Amino acid sequence: MDILHPLLPLWFEIIVLFFVCWILFVVVVLRIVRHWWKFPAPAFFGALFSAPHRKHIQPPSMIIDGLGLKSGMKVVELGCGPGTYTLDVAKAVLPDGVVYAVDIQEGMLNQLRKKMERQGIANITPVLADAKGDIPLEDGIADAAYAVTVIGEISDPVSALKQVCRLLKVGGLYAQSELVIDPDFPLRRTTMRWAQEAGLTFRKGLGGALRYVLVFEKKAA
Repeated sequence: MDILHPLLPLWFEIIVLFFVCWILFVVVVLRIVRHWWKFPAPAFFGALFSAPHRKHIQPPSMIIDGLGLKSGMKVVELGCGPGTYTLDVAKAVLPDGVVYAVDIQEGMLNQLRKKMERQGIANITPVLADAKGDIPLEDGIADAAYAVTVIGEISDPVSALKQVCRLLKVGGLYAQSELVIDPDFPLRRTTMRWAQEAGLTFRKGLGGALRYVLVFEKKAA
């Protein structure tokens, strides 16, 4: 009896279902572990995060379009990692814009610097935050900010978003991108609650149940 498609052999269907079930099992186990133990993804995972398929699943255009990025804007990326999305955003704000790429691991920032050198992109400023997530940038420096599958792995997501709120100008936008297979995936309502508690106002949402980008605005106090 065929399970997936009448033209596929049964052995192939069984293998596919086995791998699907295995992936689901791993995700569930990781979510349980991550619920009790929050830590940033190690720097040696950088190559995995930069795999080409990553941006097919979570395209940078969702962030760029959601924030309405254009030349001259100053943007903060929270948890830039090896720069998977940083370089695309930096290109979107050329020639006069700048991206402040923030991470708490020097190893991740070093990987980003190597990519900047290879691609000849100079409008990115790597910024090392401390273990508490304090970001050494001045208040109201940014027109926009974003984070891709980062906030859920922070032990105090509201505090992290308060840092984002501090860095944004009044009227500035923040975009949070999430993917369901991420072990730290927060539901939309959870992300909206965190942002509201941090002082951000919901503007719009992109995507669906498996991936989404929520955009928030910093209103005047």
